[in-house]
Amino acid sequence: MMIRLFRNQLGITLLTLVLLFSGCASKPPQELSAACPDVAKTGQLNVLTLNTLYDAPAAVRTKSWADIAQFAVANNVHVLLLQEALLTDVDQIQQLLGTSDSARDLQRILNARSPEPYELRVAWETGVPLVLTTANAILSRCDVTRHFSTFLPIESEEAFEGIELKITRNVQVAQMSIPGYGNLHIYNTHLCAACSIEGLQQQVAALLAFVQRVEAKVQGNHVVLGGDLNLDLAKGVADQAVYETVTRAGFRDVYAEYRRTQFGETRQTLCWNGVPDIHCTDGVSPVQGMIDKQTGAGFPKPTRLDYLFLRGTGTVQTSRVIFNPGNATTGPINPAEPAVSDHSGVFARIMLGP
Repeated sequence: MMIRLFRNQLGITLLTLVLLFSGCASKPPQELSAACPDVAKTGQLNVLTLNTLYDAPAAVRTKSWADIAQFAVANNVHVLLLQEALLTDVDQIQQLLGTSDSARDLQRILNARSPEPYELRVAWETGVPLVLTTANAILSRCDVTRHFSTFLPIESEEAFEGIELKITRNVQVAQMSIPGYGNLHIYNTHLCAACSIEGLQQQVAALLAFVQRVEAKVQGNHVVLGGDLNLDLAKGVADQAVYETVTRAGFRDVYAEYRRTQFGETRQTLCWNGVPDIHCTDGVSPVQGMIDKQTGAGFPKPTRLDYLFLRGTGTVQTSRVIFNPGNATTGPINPAEPAVSDHSGVFARIMLGP
């Protein structure tokens, strides 16, 4: 959820490094051409969304890349939606966090293991360009025919002891064409944390307006919207009203739909009122960022903040929360799962309709 200490604004400690050091840009490697012929053959699309924790220590980050890649290959993931990807050209920050470009490093590890390469599309979100920024990113084995992004309304977010900061957020879209199934549009976003409910509603309204404009130009036969929405339905009617703004736009909550149709569970049983369970996507991992560790911050209350939504004729074959082993506060949740971030991921297997 990124509300602890100064994490949303990249942290007091790291900001100090930003002020002390400077860097220069490096030319990114040439993109590989991606394809996903099995989607065209079977109609099955596998999607994963994950907030990747920008200030993870180097050792944690290196292990997380391997665990994410292992899951992606084992589960034939076609598209990964990442939030909090890290970009820096400052040597000292690279050494501290173990990367200069975390999404591209993950792409490299994925492509070393995957039978098909992943394309990478990045949308800068907040921070100081070339020095220290976070970004949203899409990794796709399907050919991306077009990619663009837009910023959402800037809202004040409480960062630490009543201090409010203006933090930029965005939404990105990758457009793909799947033979036999038409256009596939994937939207990835990361909405404000610790902002007012009115601010969250404004960002959702802007996000949906962006979707409407894009779809009016080139309509997607299948539309996926995912990311860290910072929506906790257990908070009450205000957050539920924001959520319903999304569902009224024709989007179905993939995970909630699967749990309802397969297990008869309602939304009110999915990580409700801070009770840790297999449905929570925050507060059920032992991983902490460097700033939280330095300040002795505890683990956040377990919540469901990360979502995949689907619009179109597709059906949900399966959906589950992954990378959620539990921590010292919650006890074991899904102990066989590795911990790769402070958030858990949401995975879905979707059958595309005609």
